[in-house]
Amino acid sequence: MRVLRPSREVPFSAEAVDGWRAWSVTEHDGDVWLSSLTRAEDWEPAEPFVATCSRRRHAPPRRACSCGVYAAGRPEELAGLGRIAGAAVGQVSLWGRIAEHSRGYRAGMAYPARLRLVCVRCLGDGDGVPATRVDTDEASGRKRLVPLCEAHADGRPLPLAAGVERRLLDRYQVEPVPDASITRIRRDPRIEDTERRSRRRVLAVVATALSLLAVAALAGEAARNRPTSPLALTTPTVVPHEIVKVPNNRTSEGDVVSTSPQVLRFSPRGLISPTCGRVTETAVIATECNDPRAEVVVANISSAGSRQGTVCGDDTIVATKLGDRVTCWVTLS
Repeated sequence: MRVLRPSREVPFSAEAVDGWRAWSVTEHDGDVWLSSLTRAEDWEPAEPFVATCSRRRHAPPRRACSCGVYAAGRPEELAGLGRIAGAAVGQVSLWGRIAEHSRGYRAGMAYPARLRLVCVRCLGDGDGVPATRVDTDEASGRKRLVPLCEAHADGRPLPLAAGVERRLLDRYQVEPVPDASITRIRRDPRIEDTERRSRRRVLAVVATALSLLAVAALAGEAARNRPTSPLALTTPTVVPHEIVKVPNNRTSEGDVVSTSPQVLRFSPRGLISPTCGRVTETAVIATECNDPRAEVVVANISSAGSRQGTVCGDDTIVATKLGDRVTCWVTLS
């Protein structure tokens, strides 16, 4: 029998802790459902949502793992959701084992306390704006509701959001989030500018390091094989990185793991993990960093079985898995 070390355990809380998070909203079986942002998992009405870990056999959350229900400590933190912005935001009650982080929590169990439909486009841009209309999107195979404000509805005669919101509140038996809390979701331009400059510096350092590694690798390969012609650094085959985890907010394991950029695998035939990519529904597709479609850049890479857990930190937008490597991606600014 394996004995768990106490340092890896997360304290158990019998009392609920309040946090803030976002959900997708889907429509099926004749009703509306809250759904996790990164997985096709519905939250059942009148039942606690119980987190599970898809990679390891343990009860979430664990200190050395990224599992658990994510929630921010303040509504302002939801301004950083970016492309994974949800259709509904609200206050959520967390209990069971709860891991506290610098800007939020991970918990074993949760249930919404208050809800509100917000404009998906505005939330993606970092602003909380109550929705007035509702569009639909079935591109992913599920009927997702897309709440919009009047400006983003573009004058289309879409259904009013008020009726859908009332169905959602009645179904989960909760109250609406006040306007004052929604308007607190605002991206701070000063923080955004600081993060942009920091990422540019990181990209410059990574680009320089990759250039030096390429020269060193090619020189070493040439010395060993003594080729009759110079070796060329070939373009790697682009393999989509399957999305395995997208934090619901920017409160992941910032106090547990490192987010320093590093390159762990390199060969004369190119990087196995590309530097930049564009995000789809199920994967990140490798692109050149100067490609206009590039949206994310690698922040860190580690083995999927690493005892240190994942390397994804506060700024992670999406995490992917390719082979035995977990790659953490942040927004490319």
